[in-house]
Parts: sequence; structure tokens; C-alpha cells
Amino acid sequence: MVATYQAWAHSVCAPLFWEEGKGQTHNGSMTLLRTDEQVLGITNAHVAEALAGCKDEDGYRCQVGGAYLDPNRLIAKHPSMDLATFRLSEVLLGQIGVLNDGTVGRGAIHQPATITKWPPVPPNEESAAMYGGYPGAYRSRLQDGNLQFGFFWFATKVQSVSGRNIGLVIDPNNSISLGKVKLESGADLGGWSGGPVFRVVEENSIERLEVSAIIYEYSADTGIVLAHPLTDLKADGTFSD
Repeated sequence: MVATYQAWAHSVCAPLFWEEGKGQTHNGSMTLLRTDEQVLGITNAHVAEALAGCKDEDGYRCQVGGAYLDPNRLIAKHPSMDLATFRLSEVLLGQIGVLNDGTVGRGAIHQPATITKWPPVPPNEESAAMYGGYPGAYRSRLQDGNLQFGFFWFATKVQSVSGRNIGLVIDPNNSISLGKVKLESGADLGGWSGGPVFRVVEENSIERLEVSAIIYEYSADTGIVLAHPLTDLKADGTFSD
């Protein structure tokens, strides 16, 4: 079951990265979600703002996985939370491919998550949750020019829940990576902003994961992860006030 969850969690999250001139690469994470109206890419507003100046030119591109992401695909930013949505497409999904070892631009097609009840339901306090993303500290450039990312994810209990925040605490000893690198205690996880938080749902004796929140902040000193719930997200990618 853990291997199944790991593969599915990876399939609905892709590395989002951009350049500010040659040699200046930054990254975040993007959660993929299909609704009745759109294929959405969800990340943080601060990530959307950082890549706003990207263009389809060498040294200034923005990519989600192996696909070029036009900043004009932005649908909306939440008026008060650190959330932003992008309009994706079936063609773009087919270009996002990421291998199991995290190599960008070669491999499997990502499959966006779906939500059975709208809007997405946040996890309950003390309930089980899984979450992850692509920390920039574990990003490297291969000899062929491709970037390689490590997708790290965790399973833990939810520490706190409010209308704005889901609070979790990382235990590095329980991290799982799709690469061969073990997450170090106190590691810099900048770059996994935009990664998903999944609540564990059991219905009719069948257990599954459902996207419920998006990571936006992490403290290496305390191990506390903060995520925004998606209760304000509409099916068209806009947000309720």
C-alpha cells in the first residue's frame, strides 16, 4: 500500500522551475488537479509572482516538469492566502513527464488528482495525512543538461487545523524519496512550496488519498509545515472571497 500511495502522490505533483538568466534556476512544486471544468495546476502565490517574468527564451523559461509553462496561464491568486492556480491542458500534461528517479523531461505522464466532494475537504486534527514536494536543495543538473529532482514525502498526524492553516510536523526519519538520497535532519526544504497535503479517506472499507491542502511554509528549526486548505477553491480555478 505504501508503494501505491508513493507512486500516486508523485503522479499528482510535478517540479515547477524557472530561470532568471543563465545559471539562476529556482524551483517550487505544482499540484495537479482535475475538476469538471478545468485541469488545474496549483501552487503558491509567491511562486506565481516569482515566475511572472518568464518567457519562452533560453535562460528565462518556466517549466512544469518537461513542459513550458506560459505565465499567462495564471487563472487566479487567492485574495489573502498564499495560493495560485494555472490553467493546464491535456497536451501539457503529456509533456510534464518525470521518471521515478526524478529526471525532468523523460518518462511517465502525470495524472491529475480528482476530488469526489467539492470543495476539497481539509483533514481533521490528529488524523493521518501525507504530504510532499521537490526541495530545491535536492535539485541537480545532469551532464546532458536535464535537471534531476528528489520528490520527498512524509506521513504524519495533523497537529492543528483552522480556516487558514493546516499544521504538521516533519520527522526526517520517516521521509520517503523517489531518489536514493535520504533527507537530513534540519534540511532546507525550500522548493516544495506548492506541494500537496493528502488526507486519508476510508469509504466502504477502501482507503484512498485525497488532495486537501497546499504547502506554503516550512521551518527547518522547528520542523513545522504549514499548508493552506483548499476550501475556497472553485472548480474553474478561481477562489471565493
